[in-house]
Amino acid sequence: MAQHITKLLQSSELRRSNSDKLIANYFERNLSDIPFETAKSIATRLQLSPMTVGRYLRRMGFDGLDELKNELRRGGSNPAWEVKEPVAQFKADIKEGKLLAGLIQQQIDNLGMIYALTVAPEWGQTVSALVSASEVYVAAYQNVRGIAQYFASQLSYTRPRVQFVDGLNGTYSELLDGSVEGRLLFLHDVRRFAAKARPLAIEARRAGVKVVLLTDEFCPWGAEVSDICLVVPGSHGPLWDGAATMTVVMDLILSNVIVELGDDVRARVELLTRLQDRFGDFEN
Repeated sequence: MAQHITKLLQSSELRRSNSDKLIANYFERNLSDIPFETAKSIATRLQLSPMTVGRYLRRMGFDGLDELKNELRRGGSNPAWEVKEPVAQFKADIKEGKLLAGLIQQQIDNLGMIYALTVAPEWGQTVSALVSASEVYVAAYQNVRGIAQYFASQLSYTRPRVQFVDGLNGTYSELLDGSVEGRLLFLHDVRRFAAKARPLAIEARRAGVKVVLLTDEFCPWGAEVSDICLVVPGSHGPLWDGAATMTVVMDLILSNVIVELGDDVRARVELLTRLQDRFGDFEN
């Protein structure tokens, strides 16, 4: 039954507008949590109105969220109907609504979703693209810029010709001038989305640059502007967005790249370590 619902959510009829795509993506990636949701809670997560969610459910053929829940229940194999046991030491605190316990549980849940991503086809495609590209350019904006710079710096220890691009030259010409074939853009953007991110992805593909987009479930245009789209859980907490989920994803990608490159990484690290010692960047 879950497969039937997933196929329905992937249809073009239910992905016409940006709000359609937000709701479809959320339902598709969180079917196991639907039994514990309300139309209002889903609308709040997606920053839409409950009426918008209700209209979408009717277009799916359900007279409200309860009908969708009943349909999933009748399927019998949906893991959502199994009892969910939180991590033992947080159980009482979560029940009492203590903030930090809830946030920790959210991170634990997100890690489970990340594991599912690591066995998806897009994961292997991303690792292969990072390994085989002639040059890798990493771009990000606003509050995720620092995380992306960290990723670019770490990736540069595994392979040559990795560069973080900030766009301050106003053209991104180092990426888009077409002088080198086989370039890759690793673009990182999450809600609220930067005004430059989507145009950069479009221009990169126009210039023959492969685009890997690392984004969250709130992005309605990711698959349209990228060759490979990695989607992770978005922030649903009561505080500002955290970096833990994205940092874990990037560290796992780096680990996978290291495994693929094997001895080449060891040789490169030895070279960089010798140069660091030569120029005195670190204490002996």
